[in-house]
Amino acid sequence: MRKLLYAVAFALCSSATATAGPLDNAKQMYIDGQYEEALTALQALHKKSPRDGNTAYYLGATLIALGRADEAVAPLKTAESRSVAEASKALAGLALNEYRPDDASSHIDKWETALRKKRNATIPDELDEMQARVLTMRNMMERVERLEIIDSLTVDSVEFFRHYRLSREAGRICSGAEAGIEGATMVFMPQTGREMFWTAVSDSTQAPTLMCAGILDDGSVENSEPADIYPEAEALAFPFLMPDGVTLYFAAKSPASLGGYDIFMTRRTDDGEYLQPQNIGMPYNSPANDYLLAIDEATGTGWWATDRFAPEGKVTIYTFIPSDMRVNVEPDAPDLASRARVTSIAATQEPGKDYDALRRQLGEMTRSDGQNDRHKVDFLMAMGNGNVYHRLSDFKNPEARRAMENLLGIDDEITAITSDLESLREKYRAGNTSVERRIRGLESELDKARARRRTAANKVVRLEQSQTILR
Repeated sequence: MRKLLYAVAFALCSSATATAGPLDNAKQMYIDGQYEEALTALQALHKKSPRDGNTAYYLGATLIALGRADEAVAPLKTAESRSVAEASKALAGLALNEYRPDDASSHIDKWETALRKKRNATIPDELDEMQARVLTMRNMMERVERLEIIDSLTVDSVEFFRHYRLSREAGRICSGAEAGIEGATMVFMPQTGREMFWTAVSDSTQAPTLMCAGILDDGSVENSEPADIYPEAEALAFPFLMPDGVTLYFAAKSPASLGGYDIFMTRRTDDGEYLQPQNIGMPYNSPANDYLLAIDEATGTGWWATDRFAPEGKVTIYTFIPSDMRVNVEPDAPDLASRARVTSIAATQEPGKDYDALRRQLGEMTRSDGQNDRHKVDFLMAMGNGNVYHRLSDFKNPEARRAMENLLGIDDEITAITSDLESLREKYRAGNTSVERRIRGLESELDKARARRRTAANKVVRLEQSQTILR
């Protein structure tokens, strides 16, 4: 009998060793991002051992990584039934993405139960954070705004704001290089031209933050400082100030966000202070990232961007008709979740209403830089004596014009480096420390490019002023 027990134990150990190798290899493929290769291996293992929780979990996780979330549910539920904690976590995330907060909460409970079964169990902060997101979603779904969305456009996420078709009255959105603001990724200047807001990377936290400054008559920027808007936020970006000079929209990662960046609104008081920001809710915000809400009162249109349905590296810009008074979808409406997610643009439109005229009006506002071509501004270059140049044709001196072209090339270089840096910093914040050396290299390149820009800018002004003196 004892020999038989030894034989069975040996067989079990041998079996475990035989299956551990292939599973470990498949897991490594998944970790390395080789999802197609991992999928083939995991499907074979799952077919051989359909009740193995770990295999089922990694199969589900791989399907999610490949954008096949619907197929991932079955293996993840198998893994959850085997008390694989990460499977419940993944299912909770899928439920949130599908706007099913009750199901998400149920999976979170199973996640916690599975964790507590482990010896020396610790409950991660992420579990509480996801439960908070469930509560946020429930609250938001009670106040989903009824929007009329007239169009959408999917574009590259880098400088997506160039596709916002603002009239001159609504203000100007441009890159930091175009506005002459070093380190800025996006700049907004109201139509008054007396101030500007922009997104920059904080020196202390290395996270995006909002800056603001006044603009003097000569076009120079004064008193540049962080905007004291939302101290609790982890990151701030994409500001837009309404023409009233009071209402400011921006994107933030914060405890009040549903997921990633959400769009918030605050109001500025007469003494320059900002009231407590408010999350503007759904359908603008989602479990994904949502950015840059802008409203053009002159054309009666609004925009916001989101990556909720967009491929990696892309965002979708929605164009909608803003309302003077918020009207919400009934909480028990059968299409509530669909409207919250913006599953269908056509479903948001009024039956029989003709939206073509407004689409044509926006289409006629053709521009390459997000501005109406009738008022096109290529850059802002303070030349001294109260003069601000906006385009190359403003230059009198051909040498100064060529120097300005060189300066614009440096600005493009700075924009590209800044974009690469932000992408790498996001990876570093997500735990990928292998990019640290590349970040330091790009930071050095950025410092050198900014130094070259200062020299080039001084040369532009000197050459143009010498032409003026000769005249």
